[in-house]
Order: sequence, then C-alpha cells, then structure tokens
Amino acid sequence: MKQWLLIIDGGATKTACAVVHAESGDIEYSISAKGSNYQAIGVESATAILQELLANVETFLQKYPNSQIAVATFALAGIDSPKDHAIVVAIVQNALQTTQLQIDTLIIENDAEATLLGVTAGQAGALLIAGTGAIAYAFDGQRIVRVGGWGHRAGDEGSGYWLGQEVVRAIFKMEDGRGKPTILKEAVYQSLGIQDVTELAEWLFRPSYTNAQLAKMGSFVAKAVEQKDACAIEISQQAAHELAILANAVLKKINYQNTPFTLYCNGGAIKHNPLILKMFTEEITFMYPQVDITLCQHQPITYLIERTKRAYDCL
Repeated sequence: MKQWLLIIDGGATKTACAVVHAESGDIEYSISAKGSNYQAIGVESATAILQELLANVETFLQKYPNSQIAVATFALAGIDSPKDHAIVVAIVQNALQTTQLQIDTLIIENDAEATLLGVTAGQAGALLIAGTGAIAYAFDGQRIVRVGGWGHRAGDEGSGYWLGQEVVRAIFKMEDGRGKPTILKEAVYQSLGIQDVTELAEWLFRPSYTNAQLAKMGSFVAKAVEQKDACAIEISQQAAHELAILANAVLKKINYQNTPFTLYCNGGAIKHNPLILKMFTEEITFMYPQVDITLCQHQPITYLIERTKRAYDCL
C-alpha cells in the first residue's frame, strides 16, 4: 500500500497544501487557496476552503489505488486557546467528512507552533513570525511557550498588517497637514487605483476589504526606505523595536540563560525589509550576544513537511 503524508498550512493570507510520498519525502502534488483562519473569515468559509483543497487531494490520489494517508497535519492559524482548538478540529472533521480520504494519524495544531517544531528539527530554539500577524514561539526541548499573535484588533505589532496600518495612518496625517510628506501615498494610491484620501477612507470600509489587503500596503515600506523616505524609515524602526520586544518576551518566558541559541525569523515583514531585520538584529544581539538570528530559507510548508515526516517515522 502506497503511503502518503498530507500537509495543510492555513494562514491568514494563504492556505498551502502538499501531498508528499511518505518514504522519499518528495512532494508529488501541491495546491493553494485563500487564507483559512476562521477567526478572520468565519467557520463556514474556513470549512469551504478546506473542503475544496481536500477534494483536489482526493482527485489526485485516485490515480493511486489502495493508497493511504499515513499522517495528515493541519497546521492552521487561529488556534489560540482550547476553545479555538475544538472549533478548528470540528472544521477539519467536517471538511474531511465530504471526502473518502483514509487518514491513519491526524495532527491538528497551531501553524506557528508546528512550524517551530519543523524548523528546529525538534531541538531547542525559537521562531518569530512577522507575516500578516506577528507571533513568537520558543522551545527548550521540553515545553513550548508563546508570545503575541493576539490579532490585529489588539496586537500584532510589527507585522505586515501593522505596517499597513501605519502606512495608511501616515497618508491620512500627511493629507490633513498633521504629518510628514511621504512617497508612500503615491504607492498606495497607484496600487488601489484611487485619486484622493476620501477614496482611501472608502476603500477601508468596503465589504471586500480584508486584513491581507491592508498588509499588502505594508510591503511598500521597504521600497520607500530605499528612497530615504523619512516616514518609512520611522515606521521600519518602530516595527523592528516592536518585534524585538516580542522576541525578548518569549526568550524571558522560556528562562533563556544566554547560552548558544538560534532564533529563526520568518514572514515578509522582516524578511523583505532589510532595515527592520538590521535594527531587530542589533537590538536582540545587544541584549543576548549568544543568540544567533537566522532567516528561514524556505516556505513554512517545507518545515511542516519535516515535522510530519518525523511523526511518520515515529509510527
């Protein structure tokens, strides 16, 4: 019987899916869809996205009769409490009920926690993710601790969404005469196809608006920094400081003792803005000289595959 691994990585912006040959570790099929964080889009929409992905997986596996999914990992954003976990388990189970997929071992966990275990290969280490949201996890070899990731309404400082908010705020202040001139205005207006600040305000309250769309505005900051835009530089400096606070908190929570230790960083907000990465690195290494800051070189699903493969090897 052919053995497969199924990995679904559901974030706020995108949901990636891969079917992997259990023995070789080769990705035989992959597909992606919109973000599946139920906290952002609701239970019904999250279920529908997973159903669509699973239907495609089922179609792919029909080419391989008598095959079985040995381990399926659903690493999904929005699992922040036992209640969240119960809701997400129900979402996954409801989506699976619409298929004939046979799964031997099912893993359902927070996407960042699963990525941490994948990127550290099960060893002690920490992971800071600054994507649409911002969250940090650390693992001391026995327990996992978490800081941040509390959502855009109350937190996620330093994230792509937070950057987008700061960009929009800077434009409103500029247009009002309350803030500095910034080239961020032209980038945002061109991206949205709008002409003035009132259209920007209208865009923010359109029914089609999503957090991911505002996070995209944050991607303009790095380019503006390259052009020496003072406003973009200030936003980047503050983002770096907020992310350093996040990392410092998670290291303290795990009682880090200034020994050699790796802090992995992932997410577009920190990977695609050199100034944020530089200032974040300087602040953390000043506090913790023994911490090695390493950018993740692969997509999160790559680390989730490693995590799932280890689970399969332990069966």
